[in-house]
Amino acid sequence: MSAGSWLPTVGGVLALAVVAAVVVGSPTRRSWARTPRGRSWARYLGALGAVLVALAAGSFSVWPPAGIYVLAVAGVLAFLGGVLAAAGALAVALAAAGEGATLAARLRAFWYAAAVRFRATRSAFGVALLAFGVAAIVAGVTVDPVLRAVGALSLGGVVACLLALAAAGVFVPGGYDESVAESVRAAS
Repeated sequence: MSAGSWLPTVGGVLALAVVAAVVVGSPTRRSWARTPRGRSWARYLGALGAVLVALAAGSFSVWPPAGIYVLAVAGVLAFLGGVLAAAGALAVALAAAGEGATLAARLRAFWYAAAVRFRATRSAFGVALLAFGVAAIVAGVTVDPVLRAVGALSLGGVVACLLALAAAGVFVPGGYDESVAESVRAAS
């Protein structure tokens, strides 16, 4: 990867991280994401990302650059769906853990809420990872500078999705126990 490709990649990671921090960092947005309407928006954005991935697969036979663009948009929409679901899961986890809870207790509550109560967290980030990954791979073999920039941004999206999945506890086996499950159920 050339030095010019690193800038859009890092920019993609930072842009998605800032969006996630703005959404998850606001107590009002977290409480809205916890509501049935917020949950619906998270599911709709993740599903729309999945539909766009299917649409992009069909567009590769007609006009390959359009497939890359559609995949990048699908990744962004699915990532936003995952961020909304994560915000709702965090609101439930903070309520379940209580005021004086340790960081470990809050993390376990968040991992459980994201895995069981807000399943759109993992599925939307998975769709975004797929969309960004395919866009980055396909755009990586093109000679068009605009498509290569979209591919580099998509590579940043891959990194952001992997970080988001790690934060949601996907890579942590058995990150919660029955007491955490009970407290999250009570807070939901």
